[in-house]
Amino acid sequence: MRTRRNSRDGSLLPCRVSLVLLSLFLGVLVATRLARANANEAKPGVSEEVAAFLKACKARDDAEAKSIGDKIFARLTQKHRQNAAFTALLSKMKAAEFLTRQMVQQLRQATNQRMVSIGKNMFPNRKQPVKKSVLSVAPAKRFYDTSVALFSKPVKGIDLSDEERTFFVQYYDLKLRLFTGEIAKAGQALAIAEPAFKGTYDYVLVLPLLHAIGERPINIDVLPLWMRRPDQLDIFSDSALLHYGLPFQAMMVAKKASELRGSAFSELDFYRSASGKCGTGLPHTAADCLKRAITEAVNKKADLVVPLEFDMVQLWLDSDNYGLAAGEARKIYEDSPDHKDAGKAMWLYFYSLSRNNDTDVILKDIDEALKDKRCKIYEPKLLYIKWWALRRKRDSTASVAALEYELLKRYGNDPMVAPIMLSHATDQLASQDYAGAYDSLSQLVEKFPATKAAQQAKRMLAKLKTIRGEK
Repeated sequence: MRTRRNSRDGSLLPCRVSLVLLSLFLGVLVATRLARANANEAKPGVSEEVAAFLKACKARDDAEAKSIGDKIFARLTQKHRQNAAFTALLSKMKAAEFLTRQMVQQLRQATNQRMVSIGKNMFPNRKQPVKKSVLSVAPAKRFYDTSVALFSKPVKGIDLSDEERTFFVQYYDLKLRLFTGEIAKAGQALAIAEPAFKGTYDYVLVLPLLHAIGERPINIDVLPLWMRRPDQLDIFSDSALLHYGLPFQAMMVAKKASELRGSAFSELDFYRSASGKCGTGLPHTAADCLKRAITEAVNKKADLVVPLEFDMVQLWLDSDNYGLAAGEARKIYEDSPDHKDAGKAMWLYFYSLSRNNDTDVILKDIDEALKDKRCKIYEPKLLYIKWWALRRKRDSTASVAALEYELLKRYGNDPMVAPIMLSHATDQLASQDYAGAYDSLSQLVEKFPATKAAQQAKRMLAKLKTIRGEK
């Protein structure tokens, strides 16, 4: 009776309402968790998806990795669409894709052109003679040079989680690897159609180099798998050195090849060898190699520093860069004054100046060099250069004559004086002293028959004999 009365006046109503609400809440909570569980069974979480992507990359299954990675990348792009740094990074990826299309198109057009030419040669039209086709392919370095400014701009401030960053690094490498693979296939097709084409490796290297600007080494992982063998890396090393003029990148690729072979590697030896490969055809690249070799030698083989510096002088001389040769020779003389070859450096300095026609500089400094004991063994050559410079000035007749006399008296049996004897005979001809010129020329031919001056003297003697009526 008490309970029923209490029910009538509503004293138990709040308790019943609370029980109903609690039941509803628990039902919704259970339903939500079941829904989430079902969703997780239908689609793995982000971490599991990234793990699957990384697993595919490790297994070198690029097709599977791309399938998974594209989905994750699409979500990342949407999530970070307002991030300026992330957008800049995407722009680089798009630029790499655009550049790939350009290079592939260039190679395929050349392949098609060659195939058409082959067809015409196989089935010639008698009415229209077949013209020999010329392979037209842009150098790979042109694509590199036109893009280096864009790819050299640093991208900073990308706000990614550790997991997102790990994914993106691998995904970017995957994309580059797919691009280089596509370029390699197009290059191989052209090489088959036209065996004279040797630029496949140069083209494949464009994108890796653009992502390794400065002193960052090339990421070997972005190369096609079959191109990562030591013998293939050797070809890439030569490409980086000889086609692109990048000794550091060439060295790093060669070093990786040595690691794969399990053999020892010396950066110093590599740079010395690379300088020889470049030779006078690529003097500035060769000089870069020698500079790097010198840097290595300073701390590892100090006794090689000066010999390498002399190699630099010789490189500039052989490539007709006489001003640069003079600068390097002077540097050796000043930086290593106690070296046994300091006098040789000074001689090469003046020799380089003479080849560069710097007569004023020669005449300004050469007397001091002649007084230097270190230059004593090079005195005849230095005196000859001084004579040459005075003669070119054309306003020091007395000095020239005195120096000629001294040289002929002291070094009369040295072939070095042959040009002086020829010059003396020429002066005699200019003053119409034909008899004296004839005697001087005859003496030159007799004493130094193997010299260039003697060959010139023979021609002059023949003309003099004609003038004198001799046969």
